[in-house]
Amino acid sequence: MNGRERVLSALRRIETSRVPLGEIGGGYTDTIIQAVLGDKYDLGSDGYFLNHQRIRELLGADIVGARVVGPAVEIVGTHEDWGTETYKDYWGATHTQPPDATVQLVDPIAHSPEELASWQPPNVSHFDSTQVARWKDSSAFFVLATMNAGFDLGYELLGFERFMMWTLQARETMKQYYEKLIETNLSMALMSAEAGADGILIADDLAFNTGTFVDPEYLRTDYFPILKNMISEIKKTGLPVFFHSDGDLRNIIPDLIDCGIDVLQSCDPNANMDIPTLKGEYGQDLAFMGNIDVDLLANGTVQQVENTTRTLIQDARSGGGFILGTSNVVASYCQPENLKAMYAMAHKELK
Repeated sequence: MNGRERVLSALRRIETSRVPLGEIGGGYTDTIIQAVLGDKYDLGSDGYFLNHQRIRELLGADIVGARVVGPAVEIVGTHEDWGTETYKDYWGATHTQPPDATVQLVDPIAHSPEELASWQPPNVSHFDSTQVARWKDSSAFFVLATMNAGFDLGYELLGFERFMMWTLQARETMKQYYEKLIETNLSMALMSAEAGADGILIADDLAFNTGTFVDPEYLRTDYFPILKNMISEIKKTGLPVFFHSDGDLRNIIPDLIDCGIDVLQSCDPNANMDIPTLKGEYGQDLAFMGNIDVDLLANGTVQQVENTTRTLIQDARSGGGFILGTSNVVASYCQPENLKAMYAMAHKELK
C-alpha cells in the first residue's frame, strides 16, 4: 500500500496496517531538511523538489503539500529598523522578515474600510499549478494542495488589530472582503484539482488556545456561510477537504462539519484538542490529523516523543479516520532526532 492509498483508506474509515502520517504545507522547514538529510541535501537547481521528496522517503511519510504558485514577491525597499528587505506579495501587502522573528506586516492592503471596499484581489488565471501536477505524476504521496480562505489570510493582509476592529465597525465591507478572498482561493483550489491533487487543504486559523478569535456567533452569521459555499464547490470535484486551524475549536466543530470539511488538522493538545476524545464525539463525521505537540519535538527527549506517539496511535487508530502528524508543521527549532523518533514509532506500530 502506498501513501496515497493509505491516506484514502483512513478517510474511508478503513484501519490500515499502520496509520498514515505526514504534514501539511511544506511540512518541514529547510533547517530541518538539511539536518535530517545531511550530505544527501541537494544544492542544485531542482533541490527544492528533490529534498522534499527525499525527506519524506527517508522518514516514511505519506503526504506531500503543494501549491498553485503565483508571481514572485517584489522587493520594494529596506526596513529602516531591521535593515531587512521589504517585499510586496501578489495580494498587495508589504512584509519583511526580521532577524530571529516571524514575518512582519509593513504596509497593509488598506488603511481604511473605504480603501478595503475598493481593493481587488489578483487574477489567478495565469498562476502555475505544475508543482501539484509534478508531485502527482512522479510520486505515490497523497498530494494535498494548500490554499487559504478568508479569515486567516484576511488578518495577515490587514494586520490583526485592524482586522478585528473592522469586524465590528464595517461588517458589510468585511463580508465583501471575505468573499473576494474566498473566490480567489476557490479558483486556486479548482486549478489544483485539475492538476491532479488528491485533496484540498484550507489553512484558516480561527482560534487561540482558549477559544475562537471572535464570537462564534459572528462566524456563524458573517463568515461560515461564505466558507461553506467554497467547500461545496471544491467537493463537486470529488476531492476531500482538509481544514487547518490552530487553537481550541471545540465550540465550532459542529459548524465546521456543517460547512462540509472532511478532515480537521492541527488538533493541538495544548488547546484541549485531543484526537481520541474528538474521535469519540465526532468520528462519524470527521477524520482528524495531527496532535503531536511541536514543543515536544523541540524540548522533549526521544523517549518522551516515542511514548507520546505510541500512546496516541494506540488510542486513535481504531476504525481509521486518523492521520498522524504534528500539531502544525515541523519548525526549525524542533530536534531532528525527535522527528525521526516520532515517524519511526508509527512504522513500528504494526498490527
